[in-house]
Amino acid sequence: MSLITPELREALRDFAIKARECTVSDITDMQFARFRYHKGTAFEVSDAVIESQREFIRRAIKKLGPDRGHGKVLAKALWDFAAAESDEHRINDRAVLDEALKQIEETSASICEFFRPCPLVRLPSDVERIEIGRVIIEKSESKVKELEKNKNNLRFIIGDDWGIGLNFEGEDVKCFASIPKTMWAIKLSAADPLREEEALWLVDISLTLLRLSVKRPDLGLLAPSLGDNEPHPFLLPDRSDHSLAILPNGTAEMGGLSTPNVYEITSEGGRAIHEPLTQRKIAMIFEPRAGSIAERFAQGCGWLTRGRRSKDRSDRLLYFFTAIEALLSDSDRSAPVVQTIARHSATLLSDEHEKREAIARDVKNLYGIRSALVHAGKRGAYDIDCNSAQLITELLYARIWSDIDLSISHRTLLDELGRASYGSELRVPLRE
Repeated sequence: MSLITPELREALRDFAIKARECTVSDITDMQFARFRYHKGTAFEVSDAVIESQREFIRRAIKKLGPDRGHGKVLAKALWDFAAAESDEHRINDRAVLDEALKQIEETSASICEFFRPCPLVRLPSDVERIEIGRVIIEKSESKVKELEKNKNNLRFIIGDDWGIGLNFEGEDVKCFASIPKTMWAIKLSAADPLREEEALWLVDISLTLLRLSVKRPDLGLLAPSLGDNEPHPFLLPDRSDHSLAILPNGTAEMGGLSTPNVYEITSEGGRAIHEPLTQRKIAMIFEPRAGSIAERFAQGCGWLTRGRRSKDRSDRLLYFFTAIEALLSDSDRSAPVVQTIARHSATLLSDEHEKREAIARDVKNLYGIRSALVHAGKRGAYDIDCNSAQLITELLYARIWSDIDLSISHRTLLDELGRASYGSELRVPLRE
């Protein structure tokens, strides 16, 4: 949404006027806590300008949304404007204010390709890259050639992570940079301080889509299975357990080395993710129509990955149920959430009455553990609870992914699940 509105125009004007009132030429007697020096201008910041800044940022963040609205970025842009504009007539000029708002918006939504190491996914020799919507997993060889064309004084080597160093060859000193073997390349439109957070969220969505699109054998023998901890997608996994335990009998147990869970994609898996139908589905997930199943599905995919990544059992249970609620909860809350998701889960996973009863009962029991955690702080989740929640969640997402048109409205899905939950067969694939 655009920042060029009457409310934000007035908020910017109000801030600029109050900020200019705070400018000082002699800083010798200023209070240190009130001092601000910005682009050649000294300010003795007043409570009024602080409140005006806070009000502008509050309104702007609401307009920009959580991926583009960042307080520090907006605050810097405000002070840039105040330092640059000393003419009261310009501060009151609508065209000047609108241009400033446009620049603030562009700064907050800078588009870039964001790179991070990808130790979690390994590509086969005949696959250079895998595209999952706005997320690409690619080998670094081709990127090295591209970078060296533009940076003649810098040489690149392929290692495990980013790094910069010097190489001494006689009297010649050459700079070199190390880049990881495989990288994530994420297409972002986010404020600079939010890039890491937004990139991770998009990668989390892509990882669940990878698991849904590629058959289990083509994800590799080390791919995280039910109950396994999925390593962080950007960080090299710690293979060592550094713990030491002293037992009652006086003996000691020490940790050891372990093999991390990673995705070793096969050639067939690389081809599967690029099937035209799969790519069309992925495109719907990353650019969902408002109110569609794809919109809810995208949200849930991210939480499902966070559940697999978490090492804490309580966190895992919460994340998995967040993914279920993202997919199946009714926003109008006409019925209790637990009743809705239990009935809808059972209807999606079986057409048999007895199996539906068992699934609904399991969901209710697990949701009871989740509620005790959320509302009473009770950490009562066992491994078997987390694994059951993960299994149910992954089966639900697999059913939707395989059998239901993601472009239809979420309301249509809920209405059909509500109808079928009274004993009739679910009509799939759904079409509007």
